[in-house]
Amino acid sequence: MKDEIVLGEETKLLNRSIILAWTVINVVLLVAYLGEVIKGTRTLSYVLVFACVAFLPEIISVIVYKKSSHSHAFKYVAVIGYLFMYTFVMATGNTFLVFTYIFPMLSFLVLYHRKNLILGIGVIVLIINLIFLFIWWRVGIGTRVLTLENSRDHEIQIALILLCFTGCYVSARLYENISQKNAEYVDRINVGSKRLRNMTLQSIRAIANTIDAKDEYTKGHSERVAEYAYTLAKALGFNKREADNMRLIGILHDIGKIGVPDSILNKAGKLTDEEYEIMKTHSSVGANILKEITYPPCLGVGAKYHHERYDGRGYPSGLKGDEIPYIAKIIGVADAYDAMSSNRVYRNRLTDDEILNEIERCKGTQFDPEIADIFIRLLKDGKIKPIQ
Repeated sequence: MKDEIVLGEETKLLNRSIILAWTVINVVLLVAYLGEVIKGTRTLSYVLVFACVAFLPEIISVIVYKKSSHSHAFKYVAVIGYLFMYTFVMATGNTFLVFTYIFPMLSFLVLYHRKNLILGIGVIVLIINLIFLFIWWRVGIGTRVLTLENSRDHEIQIALILLCFTGCYVSARLYENISQKNAEYVDRINVGSKRLRNMTLQSIRAIANTIDAKDEYTKGHSERVAEYAYTLAKALGFNKREADNMRLIGILHDIGKIGVPDSILNKAGKLTDEEYEIMKTHSSVGANILKEITYPPCLGVGAKYHHERYDGRGYPSGLKGDEIPYIAKIIGVADAYDAMSSNRVYRNRLTDDEILNEIERCKGTQFDPEIADIFIRLLKDGKIKPIQ
């Protein structure tokens, strides 16, 4: 989707550039013709007709652009309008100079990198010129009749048209071939990246499952927290990649428990103060384990700070409010929800109403109020449910 948006903006920019270029060309020609009127070599009525023929198609194109500025078909509307003006000037203007009128627009159309568009315009321009050459040769226009003696300028005109359009066509074709190869290369890289990401995710899940297996009462805890955090992140406005990263952060948020003795993790009764202090070290141990991992970003932050509280009474650093990293606040809510919605050795899971009341009660103390409100809304809408 992101790539499509970028491509759409590029097309819009090209379309706008065509209109600006067309306007400049028409204004320059209009000024030149007005200069000829002053010199007495051209009539004012001709200039007025030219203005209508030149600017009316452009105005229509502007209207089309306003309705659909990102349209790939706009370039064809502009080409048809411009060729209409070109044909008029071809029939009434200076024969030798008319061929140059097509090149300013061509220089912008080349930016679309469409070889068939360039080929089509080239063929049309060549046909227009050949038709008028035939008319001048067989019938003549005004006092001008084409002969072998005065055909040199027309021969140069045809040669330059063939040369310029052929060069542009070849360039557009080469660009297309290079772009296609680049696209294929990028696709191969994306496939490789996706495979590597999947392998990384599988490895991360294997590690998380190993950690959860140490605590017989919280098996699957890390995966559940990861899914809750992912859903919450999406609701908070995270894009797909950011939400995916949040899922990975959630999977490894308790990796530090690997350093906590099984006797403490699996203790059926209440922990002593000393045992609780040891349990609390899992957040710092987890951050230390993950500190060298740079992707996804903030992996260690989620592990270290997910037990901080909004009122500053959490651990390990006693952070409060906005001092707590945002992703750690998300993991904290997801972690607490899973604790409340899962059966533990010392209690059964809370009911849905009890969980809602508890999260509501802890807004501004344990949880960030904004994040808690969004989580409550997700619970009420049924977008987050306990994962068995």
